[in-house]
Amino acid sequence: MWYRPVVGIVLAAVIAACTEVTEVSRPDLASVVERDAISFTVPTIPEAVLDRLASSRLVVIGETHLISEHRELVAALVEGLHVRGFRQVLLEWPHFADWILDDLVAGEPLLQEWEPPEWLYGDLVALIREFNRSLAAEDQVRVRGIDVNLTEYGGASSFRNAVRTFSQRLADPGPFTDFFASPYGTPEEQSAALQSLRAALEQSRSTLIASWGDKWLDRATELVEVEIASVGIRTVRTDRYDVSVRMRENVMKRLTDIRLEEHGSGTLLNVGSNHAQKSYLRGTEQEWLGDYLAHRSPVVAGAAIVLAVVPALISSGSTQAYNQLAESPPNELWRLMSETWPGKAVFLSLDDPVFETESVPFSFEQTTYIAAPKRHYDALVLLPQAHRIPIP
Repeated sequence: MWYRPVVGIVLAAVIAACTEVTEVSRPDLASVVERDAISFTVPTIPEAVLDRLASSRLVVIGETHLISEHRELVAALVEGLHVRGFRQVLLEWPHFADWILDDLVAGEPLLQEWEPPEWLYGDLVALIREFNRSLAAEDQVRVRGIDVNLTEYGGASSFRNAVRTFSQRLADPGPFTDFFASPYGTPEEQSAALQSLRAALEQSRSTLIASWGDKWLDRATELVEVEIASVGIRTVRTDRYDVSVRMRENVMKRLTDIRLEEHGSGTLLNVGSNHAQKSYLRGTEQEWLGDYLAHRSPVVAGAAIVLAVVPALISSGSTQAYNQLAESPPNELWRLMSETWPGKAVFLSLDDPVFETESVPFSFEQTTYIAAPKRHYDALVLLPQAHRIPIP
């Protein structure tokens, strides 16, 4: 759904036919990998890797979703980068539960009995919360959500339930009373109720600041604004998926900038590998989150490093493990990393000039391209065998 039109595909084929592409040889690429890569075993992250990452204010991590070992890696990075000034983690997490997540890792949750499910970063959240318990309040790591409220995250019903719980944080529910009494079934009803709520929050601003405080009024306003955007995204997600992707990405860009403006310390941002890319490998009109943060965000101002984290071998429950790199050619970059350090995690900065040339076999989502990996990521992390978390 994200590919260019057929005309673009035909044009690309013509260009490819007229342009001779010379792939970098296995020996030449292997020598770069052997010289520059750093192997390690999670949870121990080498100081050289941490120093390289800490040189940027923002570390963007592109993940393969639902991999346990990936969460363990991120938790290890949180601890390793903490002494280097990193105090914030941003996740591809539904915004309606952003305040719940922030409460939870700070150790003072309103929902005492609630734990996020493992598939929704519950394991990572638990690790960070445990780490926070060893820290003074001013040094704790904050964890925030920067995604919209999609249907697969519960959509409208989950938003309504989360806001009802949110209102319990407040001295009084204020304009939320009328909101909860309004119908919220169809997109039209959702939009009408949200517009009325937004207007009421604005009209009662001075009164609500006195009752709730600036912090909670700002959070309430942001909850409403993101849900307004989410209604539009959910409405077109089935019939105009490409449009919904663009709309979603724009909200994620804005929320990331807001979180970075609020929190001046170093930040880890963990999202899917598509979102993380500085440019889209297969070609698209879409500007992805990583692209924006690396090149256009006025808050980041270019101080970002973008990683791709890929497992070589994935086991999924009781099913047979499959090797993502089995079909790749001998000189494919991930395969070289895996074969050079079997059974180890490998970090590779893409600083060598060869990675800026369209000559490197590079696998992405089980398809091998002849690409310039540096255009898409600044560094790669290969995980050895990994395990996929099931979704109930």
